[in-house]
Amino acid sequence: MGRSINGWTSSARGGIAKGRGRSPGWKAGVAALGLLSACGPWEAHYEVNLLSQICATRPAPGRTRYLRFRVTAPDMEPVERYVPVEQGTAELPIVPPGKGRVLEVRGYTDLPRAGGRVVALGRSRAFEVPASAGDARPTVSVAIRQVDTYTYPSTAQGECGSLAEPRAAHTATLLEDGRVLLAGGYRTGSDGMDSTVSSAELFDPMTGTVTPVPALDSARAFHTATRLPGGKVLLAGGEVRTVEGVLPMRSARVLDVAQGTSTEVELAVARSHHAAAVDAGGRVLFVGGVGAGGEVVARAEGYDSATGQVLSVSTPVPRVGMAAMPVQDGRRIAVVGGSDGAELRPEVLFFSFEGGSFVPVGEGARLREPRRDAALVPFGGPERLLYVGGHASPGGVEDARLLASSELVSPDAAAQVSPGPQVFARSGLCAVALPDGRVMTLGGVRGPMSDPHVELLVPGRDGAAPALLGLTPPAKPRHHHSCTVLEDGSVLIAGGQSADGSERTTLDDLLVYTPVPLD
Repeated sequence: MGRSINGWTSSARGGIAKGRGRSPGWKAGVAALGLLSACGPWEAHYEVNLLSQICATRPAPGRTRYLRFRVTAPDMEPVERYVPVEQGTAELPIVPPGKGRVLEVRGYTDLPRAGGRVVALGRSRAFEVPASAGDARPTVSVAIRQVDTYTYPSTAQGECGSLAEPRAAHTATLLEDGRVLLAGGYRTGSDGMDSTVSSAELFDPMTGTVTPVPALDSARAFHTATRLPGGKVLLAGGEVRTVEGVLPMRSARVLDVAQGTSTEVELAVARSHHAAAVDAGGRVLFVGGVGAGGEVVARAEGYDSATGQVLSVSTPVPRVGMAAMPVQDGRRIAVVGGSDGAELRPEVLFFSFEGGSFVPVGEGARLREPRRDAALVPFGGPERLLYVGGHASPGGVEDARLLASSELVSPDAAAQVSPGPQVFARSGLCAVALPDGRVMTLGGVRGPMSDPHVELLVPGRDGAAPALLGLTPPAKPRHHHSCTVLEDGSVLIAGGQSADGSERTTLDDLLVYTPVPLD
């Protein structure tokens, strides 16, 4: 029974045929992966297709000698099996029938008890194991990548995946089917002038392919993208650059990628550089931003995805450079940081949906060190937020004091703010929460230059202080990029602007970083 692994073909009885576009350092590792087969006397009732995404990356840090297959599900104890690659056959773990099974595959340099380390990792989407051997066996696909490495996605033809066009200040939204919608943004031309992008595209992390979707209603950058219940995506506001200057937008659009349709929505206020968050009921809160004439927008508003109606919000939130995020299982939305244009705002605000609109709730809390253009992300779980980086000026970042600090916000009934870990000083960084509670930060700006730093923040256990680990940066520093946690726990880094103080370049690259697992 044969397998095709991104240009490599394999058989339980045959050898390995080399494809194109491969890094020589991964030859041994891919050969190991190529010897997988679900054929054998046991009854696993599922088959595995490993996709080795190793395009244009450095050699693997060590030879893969063992593969560990581990299947988990909410209704069963984890089962696992180590497979020596010399066997030439993958004996998959036998699991009870049922839904929600997830397969994790790790490549080891040796058995863990012998000091082997993880050099490759991949996880499947949830799948169902049939109850009867006579039922059709599902084929479980797993994209396996080197850990602690920036991997360029590899297509089935062995080519390196990239964006269809360069873009910065775009949005990246993880869809329910595991793909990522990348929409809008701007790009800098050879003449140094910026133009707004109207295209959108879908990245499939399993296959490494990028496919276009119908163009947006109009070009936009510095907008927000919010995934709604049911999988639709709301693109709202933003700005377009014309011969008349930079114009904020009132328009919004609900995209149904699965059906290939979109619906136009008109907001009450034109705004860009704003913040948006959705609550558990599918209602989106919009706050702040930059409006006509560069003024800070004070008027807040909402959108109800169930009715398609724009909602009036009576409480003004005059801020720019703030962040918003749902907390307490989506019952509330936190608004943190930012500036009203004249001074930094230390108040942490909370809103809940009551009486047909969003209203402020609770006494809130105050930042110890007010800041704007910082990143807000869950840290160590949903019960606390990390507000990290940014700068200490109510205006732009050019001459501002960059902050090498962070703050922890506990969004419970008695909201509290406490000092967080020290970080590399920069503003406009991206930060994402990994499934195991760690936070990865990447890029940003330091004055006129893009910042290269990448760090991994690890929550302290049993009262211990959090730890900061500096990671190897990608080849190009960047800002106005996007960072998205994929379903398998890897991080997709897309596009952005790379500036060295004298020249600006809009990037079209796609990088996937797979963190080393904690265990």
